[in-house]
Amino acid sequence: MKAISPRFAFFLMRFTRWVKKIPLARRLASTIIIEALARTTKPRPRAFSMACDYTTWQGLTNRRYTGRHLPPAIGPDAPARPPEEQVLELFRRVGEGKRDPDTSVLFVFFAQWFTDSFLRTDWFDKRKNTSNHEIDFCQIYGLSEEKAKLLRKGKNAESKGGLLASQIINDEEFPPFLFTRLDDGSITVAPEFVGLHSPEILNVVFGDVSDEAKLNVFAAGLEHGNNVIGNVLYNTLFLREHNRIAKLLAAEYPAWDDDRLFETARNIMVVLLLKLVIEEYIVHIGPYDAALDVVPFIAEGKSWNKSNWISIEFALLYRWHQLVPNQIIANGKTLEPREFRNNNKLVISEGVGPLIDLLSRAPSGKVALHNTPTFLVDSIEKRTIALMRSANLASYNDYREAFSLPRKSSFEELTSDKAVQAELKSLYGTIDKLEWYVGIFAEDYPDFLMMGPLLSIMVSYDAFTQAFTNPLLARNVYNEETFSKVGMKVFEETKSLSDIVARNAGENIRANFSLPKD
Repeated sequence: MKAISPRFAFFLMRFTRWVKKIPLARRLASTIIIEALARTTKPRPRAFSMACDYTTWQGLTNRRYTGRHLPPAIGPDAPARPPEEQVLELFRRVGEGKRDPDTSVLFVFFAQWFTDSFLRTDWFDKRKNTSNHEIDFCQIYGLSEEKAKLLRKGKNAESKGGLLASQIINDEEFPPFLFTRLDDGSITVAPEFVGLHSPEILNVVFGDVSDEAKLNVFAAGLEHGNNVIGNVLYNTLFLREHNRIAKLLAAEYPAWDDDRLFETARNIMVVLLLKLVIEEYIVHIGPYDAALDVVPFIAEGKSWNKSNWISIEFALLYRWHQLVPNQIIANGKTLEPREFRNNNKLVISEGVGPLIDLLSRAPSGKVALHNTPTFLVDSIEKRTIALMRSANLASYNDYREAFSLPRKSSFEELTSDKAVQAELKSLYGTIDKLEWYVGIFAEDYPDFLMMGPLLSIMVSYDAFTQAFTNPLLARNVYNEETFSKVGMKVFEETKSLSDIVARNAGENIRANFSLPKD
């Protein structure tokens, strides 16, 4: 079937604002929008991956090699490759930078926390990944069943009641601590969590973290679960929600053993996450704050219903470093970058609810060139550009064409910023030589979007085709037998992230990806 124009999907998103209170109409509109955006480019399996420059059996079957949408651009038709240092300067923030008028820092931290669970570049071979390629809540359950068992038991010999291990601090529930101090004063991984993460990776992640800060690090499913306060807040919030649901199940089904309680609670939690991602997170990214629904069974029989496989483009396009502000400012408080990194002490002392409220009121940066904070440019952005170059990606215009958008004919058509036009002409000469990773952040976009059209469409395509293929949304799985009556009621009662926050961090707390309108 021929790809449907993304503009048609955007038009329908505007229409959903008028029918959001009519469930059947909203569900129908959601189905059409999802189907339209899921067909903007060729479906998986992709002919190419990072395994080789041409199609190979390993490249078609070994998901440890990251996939790719387009073949590598090699030879005279490849995009221009100006020096990496000059490209890096296109991203460096000027002064205080640009702010997004509608996006809170809570959204920024959610994006990082969410994508870190499946965009997992291999530490030692950048062609590969360590991803499960699923939305599976590995942030709190770990990347394998062995790791999940460690997170369930904690210090107990046996887990009970389907619960994740936790502790109470200042009358609040938190994950257990990952590290402990030995009698000789040295800091090491607590015995109950040996094997949760490899020592080599822990040495890298916590290499510059003080002993005092290490003693406040929580056990989490992923190595980076403590590197920013946002990860800690979300991990803690959803650990509480899992344990809350497990207790509801235990009360309703006293004959169920620990494993069934845990597995059913986990199933419920994964679908809750899918609801938040589609109905709140993607809605915030998309145009007009459209009303979208998680539509069970929608992937049944569709050409895009294939095994999930993260692509190198998806791993790169999610580097929204521009959204990070120089400072987090809200509620009369200011947090410097050093205060929202490796600082669990802040989360423990301030409390989960108050910090979520603060982040919901703090403005983020804006997706654009010349808007990445300097403290990220010379580290993370530099590594990102190096990864982009090593992948030999096709040009910006080639990706527009691949995702059903018309090619741009000039830098003037790409952006109205004359200074950026001049910079890009100097570096690339013609727009057909413009590198994709630069182009997606250079393109102008209307007020009803929070990023450029190509970036919006690529995010939507990958999100929809890899979220709706989740096995828990399949026709023979999405039912009361899988989730129980308790689980189905939880789905009905959960309309937003704010509902989960109210249940687990206190009432009257703002938990919103948009900034307050007043």
